[in-house]
Amino acid sequence: MTKVTTACILVVLALCAVVLLASAQASSQALAAPYGVSGYPNPYWRPTRPRCRGRNEVFMYCQSSNCGEFSCSILFRWVYSPRICNTDCVNRCFCKPGYYRNFKERCVTPQRCRKPVFAPLPTPRHPPGGRPE
Repeated sequence: MTKVTTACILVVLALCAVVLLASAQASSQALAAPYGVSGYPNPYWRPTRPRCRGRNEVFMYCQSSNCGEFSCSILFRWVYSPRICNTDCVNRCFCKPGYYRNFKERCVTPQRCRKPVFAPLPTPRHPPGGRPE
């Protein structure tokens, strides 16, 4: 009788060990995946932060596509107008604070932003005899 009881206790302990190992693996996998074992989003999961190729850039999660950074063009506006931001959520490289994106898509200081050069308007051509009628 004691041998059977001891064998049953050992079997129960072995099953408990297997269950604990399986649950520990599932929880460690759940933390390393965007979706847990159950298929629901994992709030603790973050992908590894990618490196940005450009200088003075930093990767940011869930930023507005048009308000995540400033561009050089806003420095040369004639009239101030408030920024209207999209409510989208993009993960990409943005200029660091204090830097502006120029027309070459590089992040530069405001002093390095160049004023846009506009082509002159064409002058109207008159017929060879004088003024148009």
